[in-house]
Amino acid sequence: MKRIISVIAIIVIFLAGFMVGCGSKENQKESASVNKTVEAQATLPQDISHSNTVNAVGTIEVAFSPNGAATDTVIKAINEAKKSIRVQAYSFTSAPIAKALVQAQKRGIDVKIILDKSQETAKYSSATFFANNSVPVKIDHDFAIAHSKVMIIDDVNIVTGSFNFTKAAQEKNAENVLVIRGNEELAKYYLENWQWRWENTQDYSNKK
Repeated sequence: MKRIISVIAIIVIFLAGFMVGCGSKENQKESASVNKTVEAQATLPQDISHSNTVNAVGTIEVAFSPNGAATDTVIKAINEAKKSIRVQAYSFTSAPIAKALVQAQKRGIDVKIILDKSQETAKYSSATFFANNSVPVKIDHDFAIAHSKVMIIDDVNIVTGSFNFTKAAQEKNAENVLVIRGNEELAKYYLENWQWRWENTQDYSNKK
C-alpha cells in the first residue's frame, strides 16, 4: 500500500512539474515577443547608429546655470522660430519655457513634444499643460529614461546641452545649454533621431 502511495505521489509531482514547465515556456515566449518588439522600437536608424562628422558652419551661443542665462537663451531660440519646433525632454517644469512653446504654437508654429514617461505620472505635469493647450505630446516608454534635452527649430537650429527644461536646472544645478544656429546638416541628424522616437511613442491624452 505504501509503495502504491509513493508511486502515485511521484506521478503527481512529475505531472505538476511538467505543467509548470509548460507554463514557464509559454511565459518565456510571450516575454521574448514583448522584448523583441521593444528592442525593434529601440534600435537606432542606420544613419545615426554610428558617429557622424559635419562641417562647422553657423554660430553657437552658450549659456550656463545656476542663475545664468540658460532659460532666457532657450526662450530666445523658441521665439525665433518661423515654422517648426521639435522637442525631446526628460524633466520639464520650467513655466517660462513651457509658456514660450505654447505661445509659439498659438502664433502658428508647428510644435511637437516628446517627454519621458516620468512626466506622465505627475498629478499636473508639463504633459498635461501642453495637452490642455493643444500642443501634440507623446510619451517615450521604451527606455529606462528618455534623457535627451533637445529642440530642433526650423530644421536648422538646435538647442542642446545638459540643461533640463526645469526650474531646478535654472536655479540650483550646474548646467550648460548650446544654441547651434544655421547648421542644417547637423540638424538633419537630430531631426532623424527625433522622428524615430516620435514614430515609436504613444500619444499623451491624460488631460485634466
